[in-house]
Amino acid sequence: MGPDFEEIDSIINARSLAIVGASSGPMKFGTLLTRSQLKMGFDGPVYLVNPRETEIMGLPVYPSLRSLPETPDLVYLAVPASRTPEVLEDCAAMRVKGVVIIASGFGDVGGAGKALERTVVEKARAGGFRVIGPNCFGIYNPRTGLTMLPGHDFTRTPGEVAFVSQSGGFSVHVPRQAQSLGIGFSAVVSYGNAADVDETDLVRYFTADPTTSVIAGYIEGTRRGRAFLEALEDAAGAKTVVMWKVGKGESSRRAVVSHTGSLAGSAQVWDSALRQAGVIQASGVDELCDVLLALKHLGRAPGRRLLLSGGGGGLGTYAGDIAEAEGLDVPMLSDETYAEMKKALARAGAVPGNPLDLGAPLIPLPEFEAALTTAARHRGTDILVFDMAINFAYDLAGEPGLELATDALIKARQGGGQPMVVVLYSRSCDHDDLKFAGLLGRMRWRLLEAGIPVYPSMPRALRAIARING
Repeated sequence: MGPDFEEIDSIINARSLAIVGASSGPMKFGTLLTRSQLKMGFDGPVYLVNPRETEIMGLPVYPSLRSLPETPDLVYLAVPASRTPEVLEDCAAMRVKGVVIIASGFGDVGGAGKALERTVVEKARAGGFRVIGPNCFGIYNPRTGLTMLPGHDFTRTPGEVAFVSQSGGFSVHVPRQAQSLGIGFSAVVSYGNAADVDETDLVRYFTADPTTSVIAGYIEGTRRGRAFLEALEDAAGAKTVVMWKVGKGESSRRAVVSHTGSLAGSAQVWDSALRQAGVIQASGVDELCDVLLALKHLGRAPGRRLLLSGGGGGLGTYAGDIAEAEGLDVPMLSDETYAEMKKALARAGAVPGNPLDLGAPLIPLPEFEAALTTAARHRGTDILVFDMAINFAYDLAGEPGLELATDALIKARQGGGQPMVVVLYSRSCDHDDLKFAGLLGRMRWRLLEAGIPVYPSMPRALRAIARING
């Protein structure tokens, strides 16, 4: 796989770890990082280094890297930028494999910071190790229990998505939200200023990584535009790639330069280049997670033909407009399916067709099951999209009725028909209606576990379907 892969792999899959600047003091990055890592648990030894402390959170503290009983594979630096060069000298002397630099104050501040960043790279080259950062949150690897600055609550259950992020904050927001949707990660890397290991290196690494099937990223800019786009094109030829590219407006381009010292580039050029590379584009934490959720349960390019269903004619009309605006199709039902649907829904208010109007948010179970089964088996569409406002359905059938409706949705999906997407929400916003939040959460999790992606609104559901078909 080449030397670059081995070098980065020795960081992401490090077997031992040292935290320089570990602390027990309040409001310090060293304290937060140490607490996060110890709470997560790491499969190998964790060494804490701080010359001013002797014990932190029950572990002994060493005065320096050179006083450790062994050379760690990976060193996290939670010390001020000004102290970084001297610690890197120790890293070189001990022949560590990788270093993560948390502190800002390098290329992100310009001037002397840029010179300090060049010094970091020079010492890394001379010492034979690679650097993640500076100005980053680090690495999350659920297989080994390595975690990043505030990642104490991440799951240890691995998945198939790799996420690379120039932003520290989004490197935490995305996996936290995604894990609540049942999406797991092979690794997450916050790489900040990319003084050494950059987005190109990471995309190439995860393209070769056998534990990764989907590569996602938050990108502000790059110093190696052509190489990065070539890496994306190679990656998209082997795996699914989803990118959230920011810095498209004038104010955001200014923010990118001050945040990580990167060059954002033209919005039109980026849009065209990413499209030609075969990359799915997403914008924002919600949309990125929406796309990852759709990919998990529907796969890439599952089809654009939708069968829209729910309780109310207005819902179908609205959803149809959204679908067509997103480049999706809502074809007419076949004569055979229409006849079956008309027979199943022989009740006042119901309107067979596509969109399919059940006549109410929830109808008697036998009719509900028959309609869903017929819709799921329709061969003229690719995805069944079902809409339900649970507070209205609750008024009709109570919690037991909603549980039975969930059973029916799962049964229809598992009956060998087309994939299903459910839009689940409550229109009740009163303070005494919190019961709907708990009920919605339970229904959503049951559906997710059955392989049915759940979205809080029709626009988000249909936009995700459109993105994965792009």
